[in-house]
Amino acid sequence: MRNHPTKEGFSSHWTNTLHNENGQSAIEFILTFAFALGLTFIFISQAVNMTEGYLVHYANFMASRTYLVQERAGDNDADASFNFAGNRAREVFDSYSLGDFDIDAEFQFFKPTPQGQNSAVFTGTTARFQKRISPLAFVGGTTEVTLLSESFLGKEPTRSTCYEMVCRAITGNRQTCLTSDTSIDVTLYDNGC
Repeated sequence: MRNHPTKEGFSSHWTNTLHNENGQSAIEFILTFAFALGLTFIFISQAVNMTEGYLVHYANFMASRTYLVQERAGDNDADASFNFAGNRAREVFDSYSLGDFDIDAEFQFFKPTPQGQNSAVFTGTTARFQKRISPLAFVGGTTEVTLLSESFLGKEPTRSTCYEMVCRAITGNRQTCLTSDTSIDVTLYDNGC
């Protein structure tokens, strides 16, 4: 209510605020700015999640390459050689300090199994970690999703496995090849066995 001076004194009358548009643009700006800012934060959080995913995938790929090429020289035990390569791959994966980015990834390597057994076609490494999709509870919820990075480059058989396979093909007897009989000459080829 506003008072307006008149000749006889003061008179009162009501101002109709429904037809007054003062402040409307400020309210529209506040509402649209809040929406745009929220959308910007969602896109930024998605970009950070994707960047963290690429970082884990890169670390996993480099570990898989290490796993592919490592072999302990002079080791006749294929399983021990694969474990050695897997431990070297784990060292490479851990060297990327993913914990600095709040990423707790579980690294795992897969050894090839002997021929004739049911096994996966590929050998390599995986890294599994969990992240929230969005920092906002009303967009994406508060549950975490499990993300998986796989790198199955394959691994050549070890020298001892190649020796055993070629020897078995030549002699037809597996037991002869498992013993350390040096009277048998075996040629290993460049492309594995």
